[in-house]
Amino acid sequence: MIFETVRHKVVQRYMNLSIRDKILLLNFIVIILIALIIGIFSYLVYARNIIQKISTVNLRDTRQVKQKIDTLQQEIYELSTYLCLWDQIQTVLNLDEIGAISLNDLNKAMMPLSGFLAFKEAISFISIYGENGLEYYTSKDGSAGIGPLSRIKEEPIYREAVARKGGPLWVTLTGGHQPFIKDNRNPKIAMFRSLLDLNRLEPHGLLMVCINLGFLEELLRKNLDYPESSILIINEDQEIIAAVSAGNPWPRWTDLGEVLPSYLSAMEGEHIVALKHDQLLLTYSTLAQNNWKVVYLVPTRIVLQAVKTILLLTIVVIFLCLLIGFVLSVWTSSLVTKPISKLLSSMQRVKAGNFQEKVDFLYEDEIGRLGAQYNAMIDHIHQLINRVFKLQLKQKEAELRALQAQINPHFLYNTLDTIYWKAQKAGAEEIGEMIYALAVLFRLTLNRGEDFISVENEKRLIEHYILLQKKRFNDKLAYEIDFEEKILNYMIPKLILQPFVENAVIHGAEKKEGKTLITVRGYYQAGRLCFVIADNGAGMAEEVLAWLQEGRPCHKTGNGGYAIHNVRERLELYYPDRYQLLIDSKEGAGTKVELMIPAGEKGVS
Repeated sequence: MIFETVRHKVVQRYMNLSIRDKILLLNFIVIILIALIIGIFSYLVYARNIIQKISTVNLRDTRQVKQKIDTLQQEIYELSTYLCLWDQIQTVLNLDEIGAISLNDLNKAMMPLSGFLAFKEAISFISIYGENGLEYYTSKDGSAGIGPLSRIKEEPIYREAVARKGGPLWVTLTGGHQPFIKDNRNPKIAMFRSLLDLNRLEPHGLLMVCINLGFLEELLRKNLDYPESSILIINEDQEIIAAVSAGNPWPRWTDLGEVLPSYLSAMEGEHIVALKHDQLLLTYSTLAQNNWKVVYLVPTRIVLQAVKTILLLTIVVIFLCLLIGFVLSVWTSSLVTKPISKLLSSMQRVKAGNFQEKVDFLYEDEIGRLGAQYNAMIDHIHQLINRVFKLQLKQKEAELRALQAQINPHFLYNTLDTIYWKAQKAGAEEIGEMIYALAVLFRLTLNRGEDFISVENEKRLIEHYILLQKKRFNDKLAYEIDFEEKILNYMIPKLILQPFVENAVIHGAEKKEGKTLITVRGYYQAGRLCFVIADNGAGMAEEVLAWLQEGRPCHKTGNGGYAIHNVRERLELYYPDRYQLLIDSKEGAGTKVELMIPAGEKGVS
């Protein structure tokens, strides 16, 4: 009876409203119902998707941590290889008795150990043993003392290291007093490898390089992105050897050790691990050298807590947008603004360089006619740009050919040839050599009027140019030119390297006191021809460097600046947006130029 009375009053009040208010109220109720349904459904779907996405992100982060540790282990392995091959260390190991060498000479021979300890932040302890009685160590974390080799040989670690014949063996050293370090101040991860006699390839020593566990834990800690998240390193025996957490200390789930091994059978993966009192999002990846696992753990409640916050904000924004849109009659206004927005989006794409863009309006009102005129204008602009580009290209080619045509090549060839033979007959071999270099330089520069030249000829051009400069500066100038054999037949625009070499001479031998070294390298990399021109000359002022980096000619660099500007213009002409030119220079520290262009666009000669 009461319900019926209330319903009657509600219906009566609703029906007494104006039609506008009825529609507004009805739409408002419908919007709320739809928003609630969408919100709940979206939460369920979004929660599942976000867990999958975060799993993917965490797996990527786990791979990054794994790669960092792999890199660290590889660096230590390579440093240990360097120590194994060090002549002085091999000499000491080859002695019949360690007493045959003085303590001073022994310390000199072992200097690389101290050097690597100081150079590599991660390394905290290095020791080396020899079958001849050598027992030597160096430390920077306060750890001291090593056990005798006779005692070390009793350990399974020694036997396994010898069995690997120089391969790395990674283990943990956690005790304060143990055979390898008598007074171990910090837990460590150690790499053991046997030292081989280079003549007989038989073991005649043992090398141990240690990393403090704290250094590794700090590396892991930098990759913790979530509250209560943890990163573990687990060895092949499923033992946790390192663990860090965003909380302090890291949450030791009592039942984690029971279920964890069953999830780590592959090289990498992602799982949701259900524990008694928690649920974890687990990702892991395997180290390359020792099959240890890097495990990233995040409680799913932390992930879903962020999802709930995002969902709440999303629902609030949806309600506000729908309510404001409803009140302001968004539907009506969108009939006018939608075509304009479409036109603006098209203009943005045209601005980005897409001149194939067109708009298609359904109606023939003012905006429809505007769209038709816009399409015609874009077609016209596209035609004009193509026409101007072709004209500029032809103009550049004409300018280059006109410059070459100003000189009579046959006259100069014959004249230089005559001077060369006269110098030879007169016994002036050095003058003859310079004349010959100049003739070759001139012939390669003209290149029969062709715009492209082989890398081999560009290299010869540089060699003869520097030869002439070396005759000028004598011992003040030295150079090294190294091009990979496989790039010599590729075609490149001529004279794109010589101006940078000339710039190196200008800012090197001409301005620097002492000897200047110019190096020119060429190699192939990832579909590109790469060239590096470097010198240890006087360098360039910041103002001059800024002009060259911006592609503007600089009068302060003389002809070199205009030549470099011309090189950049030609590169832009032949390889628009497909080349890379980097110039780095500091006053007093020399200059380095890196040029990368697509390989094979003009083919191979």
